[in-house]
Amino acid sequence: MGEAPQHRHLPHRRNILGMLAVSALLLSGCGVVAATPTTSMPTPFDEAAGSLSASLSVTAPAEGKPAPGRLPVYWLGINGSNVHLYREFQPSETSGDPIVEAVTAMTAGKPSDPDYFNPWSKAGSVTASISGKNVITVDISSDAFKTSLDAGMAHRAVQQLVYTATAAASNAGLITVGHAPSVVLLVDGKAGYQAFGQERLEGQLERDASLVAPIWIIDPQEGGGTQSVLTVSGSAVSEGGQLSWRVEPIVDGRPAEDAVQTGYAELEAPTGGTSLYSFAVDLAPGEYSVSVFHGTDRADEDSKRVTVYSDAH
Repeated sequence: MGEAPQHRHLPHRRNILGMLAVSALLLSGCGVVAATPTTSMPTPFDEAAGSLSASLSVTAPAEGKPAPGRLPVYWLGINGSNVHLYREFQPSETSGDPIVEAVTAMTAGKPSDPDYFNPWSKAGSVTASISGKNVITVDISSDAFKTSLDAGMAHRAVQQLVYTATAAASNAGLITVGHAPSVVLLVDGKAGYQAFGQERLEGQLERDASLVAPIWIIDPQEGGGTQSVLTVSGSAVSEGGQLSWRVEPIVDGRPAEDAVQTGYAELEAPTGGTSLYSFAVDLAPGEYSVSVFHGTDRADEDSKRVTVYSDAH
């Protein structure tokens, strides 16, 4: 397992469940035999799926503007009793196929945000192509599926790849207007593979809109920096009201209880719709945690740790 980050968030409510749900994954990645070797959803998948019935009508996620020279990579994150998809950008290190590079980075990489995790193993081989009707064919080696997952987590891991491949194609300007992108996923050149021993890979796979995170911060990313004015932007599913936000100073390595500033951000989408949001905060130099959430109980929260530099930096 790679080196631990120098700074970590004070664990949020969703992380407490996440630590339990993915403990086997983390242990196996360090070469330790876990007592419970299957990485599972926080609640039984049938129960979790039933609780999502109201969110199945949400619109497709708003992903913001393309970022040339960077790779969009999706990760998984615990949120309450569910696991959602969150995106980060990584620097592109080659001038080759952006879909191949993004999918390879997804299998081999580690999220910058410690609230997220990755159930994939490094793929020895990834190739990709895209048709004029936006059908992306990804051929990945079977060594990427080493982790033992339950049905719910396996579905989310497959969607993690679908989201990453389609986002990479869109970010690179490879998507043709008028056709919804989809992914045909081959394993060692063959269709019909049983992904993680749970989900058969057949036909064209499309994004499952119910799995995108209810709230995520697009910019800044974890560990980012700015001068004086911190501008925060992201995507959220509307619950019919405003989003709340909170900026807390980092004291002794943890977010302090007293917020520097709090406020609200407007969402243009109707209830159940997904739209972008943004707000700006004028801050003194220092390290901060910025959080965005629904309601007063900080439900569906996403947060990032950032540094504000002096103008002379």
